[in-house]
Amino acid sequence: MITLRCSLRLCNGRRIQNVTKCYQSTKAKRAEHAERMSRYGMEFPEKLLTKKLKSAANMYIADAGIAQQINNYLEPHLKESKCDTVLELNPGPGHLTRHLLDRESQFRKLILIESTEHFMPRLQEMHSLYPDRVKVHHGDLVGLHKLAFMDKIDNGMRVADLLCDVPQKAFNEDINMLVLGAVGSYPFFKHLINSLIFQSSLYNLGRCEMMLAMPPPIYIHLTCSNDIGYLIYRSTSVLFQILFEHRFIAKVPRELFLPQQSNFNLSKSSKLLKIKSINPEYLYLVKFKPRRNLHELCPIQDLPALWFFIKQNFVSRRNRIIPNLEKWIPGCGPRLIINQNASEPVTPIYANESVEHLPQYSMQSSTMSTRNYFPGINIYTQFGDLTPSQMLTLFTQFRRWPEYGESSFLASLENTLLKLESVTDEQVLDESVNLAEEDDISSENVDELLEANEEAAPKPAKSRKKTKQTV
Repeated sequence: MITLRCSLRLCNGRRIQNVTKCYQSTKAKRAEHAERMSRYGMEFPEKLLTKKLKSAANMYIADAGIAQQINNYLEPHLKESKCDTVLELNPGPGHLTRHLLDRESQFRKLILIESTEHFMPRLQEMHSLYPDRVKVHHGDLVGLHKLAFMDKIDNGMRVADLLCDVPQKAFNEDINMLVLGAVGSYPFFKHLINSLIFQSSLYNLGRCEMMLAMPPPIYIHLTCSNDIGYLIYRSTSVLFQILFEHRFIAKVPRELFLPQQSNFNLSKSSKLLKIKSINPEYLYLVKFKPRRNLHELCPIQDLPALWFFIKQNFVSRRNRIIPNLEKWIPGCGPRLIINQNASEPVTPIYANESVEHLPQYSMQSSTMSTRNYFPGINIYTQFGDLTPSQMLTLFTQFRRWPEYGESSFLASLENTLLKLESVTDEQVLDESVNLAEEDDISSENVDELLEANEEAAPKPAKSRKKTKQTV
């Protein structure tokens, strides 16, 4: 009886503690919500104040203070630009927009694309005040890949209508516009890559430059070196660095953007622990634009072949260069082993950029070369050993071999492009043409980068199944 009474008292004590903790937690949440409502309630809809997301595709600058800070960070970069057109993603209540309007002598056109209906009346007022200078559109530019997919299905004009005010320039001319905003969508960046490769969507209008705030894991994935390991250094990393110049500008507090971010609960067993634990309380303010000499490095007609070459060879983290290439062109191995061409080194694009200032694991943006040979290739050398510039050099070599025109590579490429004609959605692109990478950081499992509860990325087969259900 004594033991039973002690057990009952212990259970009751624990219940009281749990109820107390629950009450205190609820009270704290209510106080936090009340504070947010008093601070932002006049400007933002309640759904942006109540929700906490681990990964938000569209993010908003929460107040005038952080807008001023971002404007200060961007000041030297905006000054050096000769572009007179700015596109702002999700301007919301217009905190950053006011600073752009103040630059009347520089920016003659402001294109505001807003995805939330709540903000449209205020933005329309700006258009009424500056009818010739400010153009307002209701749409989701971050979800541009979805609009492109729907246009493909019904031959619509959604993308063209959303971008109707964007000036058009030739690719080798100066940039046609600046794009500012905050983006947490990984598929958005994959769409930019595919837009460059296939000359469609946004980059069919010109070589626009973007200055965006983004989550650290996405930026590190796009700009990392192969030293980080194959789980992060993937085909998307290689393609992004070949196609774009990029530069890190500054860190900005994530808590000053809406919707707010959920608390991270880092798991020690997570394969991506070292990435997810880097600055989760910040967003990275960065800028990037397509390389002006891209079509000199790789002719426009060969860009799909470059894309397929990199995607196919990075399907597995441990693919070896010579055995893989000999499947397409038998006997090509000795040419790579006995290569006696002098290697052309690459150099940083921004000479005044401090390496110590860069985020952990990310690389300086460098020039690209088609003669940057990997030293000492042998039968054990893996594709993951190559830098993006060395990968471009390897493709250039492969493209120039006399057997290329009759190789099975072109048949595989043609078959893939035929499949893309019926797919074209970046969310299902890799899976539907059997190019899903081993532990790929794809649109289906990007939350493994931004969330901390998953232990490993989904396997390709499972990812393909989910994608088909989505489509």
